[in-house]
Amino acid sequence: MKDLLKKLLHLLFGEYAIYRIYTRSTEGAPPARSSKSAGFTVKEVGTAELMASPDELIREQGFYLGSESIAFACYESDRIVGVCFYWFGDRYRTRNFWPLASRQAKLVQIITIPAMRGREVAPTLIADSVHALREKGFERVFARIWHSNTPSLRAFTRAGWNCIGTVIEVNPLRSQRPVRLRLGQ
Repeated sequence: MKDLLKKLLHLLFGEYAIYRIYTRSTEGAPPARSSKSAGFTVKEVGTAELMASPDELIREQGFYLGSESIAFACYESDRIVGVCFYWFGDRYRTRNFWPLASRQAKLVQIITIPAMRGREVAPTLIADSVHALREKGFERVFARIWHSNTPSLRAFTRAGWNCIGTVIEVNPLRSQRPVRLRLGQ
């Protein structure tokens, strides 16, 4: 019965997407680090640093860089073990998933190399990058996270971010454009 209901809903509403929207002010210090992440450093990086990584997964993320974007890497010694990318201004408007004002940015991608998962790379990268964005004049940051991506939801919460809303997209009867419903702020 459950499978039949799922098929019927999929037929009527088409593909769906449910995202949680998280945000954080850039004011204040990042949350205290755990002992797992004590040896990590986070700094802004460019294309050259990403392309020099021995990890293909890190090199593949380079396309997120460009005009009106900023990348940060989490290092263990001299090896990049995670990266995240923020977009703002016109670059972000191409996605326009959640409205941004001036001096706001959206974290559009974060990745940790598989061997380092579970070592708090993501929360460290998220928290420390927010602090670095404050130095660049940003006041608030946002992220959208798939509703059931528990590791990401946990990482953002550990990094001091708060959930402020949910966005649901459906594509009823396979229409040209999906219908987007924003719940929350």
